[in-house]
Amino acid sequence: MVKILSITLAFFALHFTAFSQQSDLEDSERYIKIILDSEITQEAQSEISQAFKQIPGVRTSRMDNSTGIYLGIYAPNENLSDQTFLNWFENHGYTVKCYYDAAYTNGGKMIELSKNNCR
Repeated sequence: MVKILSITLAFFALHFTAFSQQSDLEDSERYIKIILDSEITQEAQSEISQAFKQIPGVRTSRMDNSTGIYLGIYAPNENLSDQTFLNWFENHGYTVKCYYDAAYTNGGKMIELSKNNCR
């Protein structure tokens, strides 16, 4: 009887922890780092940063033309996800070498979601 009770409690504790982490991810801000395999002019750098700043939910938008790295922080919603950023670059003639995305939980912890060929 004690074993069954212990197993049941362990199962519920695991289930609650997984649910809690999933809940944290749903309400969290996201971080995206995109490395382009294209040359970026200074003019394009400004255009890219400004284009994303116009999208509701994008909190930070930075493009570095010397490294070809874009950094963004955003609040995901039905119209804004990592794919929004990737599609924009592709639709504007840029080649994405790789990207990295992560979530910031309410506790300030960063949870890696994917590296997509980035190191």
